[in-house]
Amino acid sequence: MAGVKVKWDARRGVWVARLFIGRTDDGKKVEKQRDLPTAETEEQAIKLAEAWKSDLTANGLLDSALLADLLNGFIDMRFRNGYSPNSVRAYRRFARYVAKYLPSVNARDVSSFDLSRFEQRLLTPKDAGGQGLSQNSVRGVHDFLNAAFTFFVRMKVCDSNPLLSVDKPKLVHHEAQALNIGDFRAIEAQLKALLKPSTIDAHTYRNAMNAFAAWMALATGMRCGEVCAVRNRDYSKEKQENKKPQILVGGTVIEETGKKPYRRDVTKGRRSRPVSLSKSDIETIDGFIRLRTSFCGELPQDAPLVTFDGGYCRPTAISKAFKRLATNTAMPKGFTFHDLRHTHATWLLTHGVDIQTVSERLGHRDVATTLRIYAHVLPGRDEYAATVFEKAVNDAMASAESVSE
Repeated sequence: MAGVKVKWDARRGVWVARLFIGRTDDGKKVEKQRDLPTAETEEQAIKLAEAWKSDLTANGLLDSALLADLLNGFIDMRFRNGYSPNSVRAYRRFARYVAKYLPSVNARDVSSFDLSRFEQRLLTPKDAGGQGLSQNSVRGVHDFLNAAFTFFVRMKVCDSNPLLSVDKPKLVHHEAQALNIGDFRAIEAQLKALLKPSTIDAHTYRNAMNAFAAWMALATGMRCGEVCAVRNRDYSKEKQENKKPQILVGGTVIEETGKKPYRRDVTKGRRSRPVSLSKSDIETIDGFIRLRTSFCGELPQDAPLVTFDGGYCRPTAISKAFKRLATNTAMPKGFTFHDLRHTHATWLLTHGVDIQTVSERLGHRDVATTLRIYAHVLPGRDEYAATVFEKAVNDAMASAESVSE
């Protein structure tokens, strides 16, 4: 960062300090200016200006005092510390919003009011001059900025966290969409039919591969990136060491611009999990492996289970293919690949599987996450509570009567 400069303003009769603090995305200089009314000489003005600069730049530790620049440095640190490239990509987008709407804001003097107006600007529709983001998206921006300012305060770059005085945008929870019994039967039959093409070529195999990926999500509750990340070695159909046939879910496929998709050995919930398989599940998987072998040849144990050419598939491509498939089959309007996972969870819960088991099978970080998403589908919770309480009362009364006798 360049040094601070002082200049005598003869018209107003005051010394003025000017400091270059960075550049906007389009290369324009960003400068801050401050009057020094107590300075009587140039020497006094320089001392006051240097003290002002020291406060703005955390005693010279910052190359740029612009909030957007500091946020990009914070994001770089998170990426080096192992944060998912998908998360980092979202953080970069959030930092661009800051650069767009707060281009000349200094991180050390931004106010809670500034940030509150910024979040309202993000919520404002585009035709009214805003960004047109959803409430949940702005909550993501809020949480990111809060984490960044918490770090800046800990590193003594900022004196306080202005986000603490900004109201959090409330999350809007959407009920998970799930297939009903009739749709479920129809969809499973249609998916399995695609797994048995009469002829095998690039077109029919790709359709079968996309259908198999969808079936995997429906049968196991895996996320799209997790389905794409399952390797041959992760599939075990033999009982070993008292373990049932299973798929070990321990990674996700990452997509980055200019790179081939690759496996990252950690899931979104940051926990590996075994997903048990039924006899019919094994038959379906083995059938697809035979089909894949006839098209791709024998593949090594480290190769992905769902693959077209031996490499990892892009989750976005699998998801888009499912949209086309859903349009041409009996799936409900707007049904997405992720809704297959919701269907799996919903069916487990409505058929009596306990919430802890479902949470572990889905790979959620904690049961609270599962409850927040699926509380509305838990069957007869209030009726069950009334029944249990009634039984407890009757047992207590019966016990009291036996004592009195």
